[in-house]
Amino acid sequence: MLLATAFVLAAAMVFSLYRVLAGPTVFDRLTGLGLISTKTIVFLLVLGFLTDRVEVFVDITLSYTLISFVGTLALAKYFEAKKADQP
Repeated sequence: MLLATAFVLAAAMVFSLYRVLAGPTVFDRLTGLGLISTKTIVFLLVLGFLTDRVEVFVDITLSYTLISFVGTLALAKYFEAKKADQP
């Protein structure tokens, strides 16, 4: 059952990647990146359950979550400043 969940998450990540690559606006692309990040977090936890090493993958997931959050904030701030500079 967990293996099927991992495959479904991987397929959902591919669809989100399409949104990132073909998104009509920057905000669609940022939303796609957020979706990929969230699915990666869940995928890492499922992988931890599959390998019976949940405690290791929880630490990795927490680190990835913090890095992803800071990266998303930095990108949003950059695009907001870039949009404000345009006439």
